[in-house]
Amino acid sequence: MPDWQERITRETQPALRVEHALRYRLAAPVVTAAKAWADLGCGNGVAAADALEGRFTGRAVLVDVEREAAESAVAELGADGAVALVADLNEPDEVERVKAALLEGDAPRAVTCFEVVEHLRTFVPLVEALCDLATNHETTVLLSVPNDAFWALQNPYHETMWGEGSFDELRRMLPEGTVLVRQVALQGSAVVPLDGHDPATTTVDVTVHGAGAVPTHFLAAMGPAAGTLGVHAAVAQTDLDEQRRWERQREADNAFLQAQVDEWRQRLREHEVWFEEWRAYINDLESRLGLPPSGASREELPSGETPAARVQAGAPDDAA
Repeated sequence: MPDWQERITRETQPALRVEHALRYRLAAPVVTAAKAWADLGCGNGVAAADALEGRFTGRAVLVDVEREAAESAVAELGADGAVALVADLNEPDEVERVKAALLEGDAPRAVTCFEVVEHLRTFVPLVEALCDLATNHETTVLLSVPNDAFWALQNPYHETMWGEGSFDELRRMLPEGTVLVRQVALQGSAVVPLDGHDPATTTVDVTVHGAGAVPTHFLAAMGPAAGTLGVHAAVAQTDLDEQRRWERQREADNAFLQAQVDEWRQRLREHEVWFEEWRAYINDLESRLGLPPSGASREELPSGETPAARVQAGAPDDAA
């Protein structure tokens, strides 16, 4: 079952964390070389802070639709020039406000826009603004969209679905020189001495057959530093205790929610029985009073007659 996690935290499944963190590691050289940087859909800022390691000292505009998330990202980044900006990127005026906030900083500039576009009802104003920044304002932009075909299920949090075809249509909106990247999933393992206590560091050689692999995400880079992107890979050690705890917590949460659903379904069945009993009682009473069944139209009564008039006129009452 897919994990539709839209806020990455330190409690997120390790595999999802490293997938998210890799995008910020990819962007880190561009961001640290910039004097102004905007992170759109910054979330809690955990991955960005880990990737930058305190090396960004310019103006950071951290943008999210929720104030709590944006302020949390500012705290995680810990940079003196970081500001939280709450904005709904569906709205053209809000997009322009974010753009103006970035342009208050000096060039060169950078924008990261990871896992944002799919959450927008209309992404055209945002993409047009990003293209203008990349073309006219010395800004390197990195954006990503998920490959929804990877899951074969619709994400309930996404406003639009993305795949090879839709990403190709997005690419046509982007300026010449845009670098396209696909992110693919990796699996691995490591061997360490049994009596080793200190962290071991090693170099991992990875052969990636990108053309034949199903991508998890599609990325695009545009602007002055777009050509500096290359092949990147990130490997994180999986804490099996942490992974097992995460899986058990998820199972417990699902079990709790399922129990609530079952309880509400039982209550619904009880109410349906209750309504049926009352409906039968009312229909019986109407029959004994000589009234038409509930819901009968006025046309089903003799011309000009109403149920109340019929009772007053002495309609037969089986209860007598």
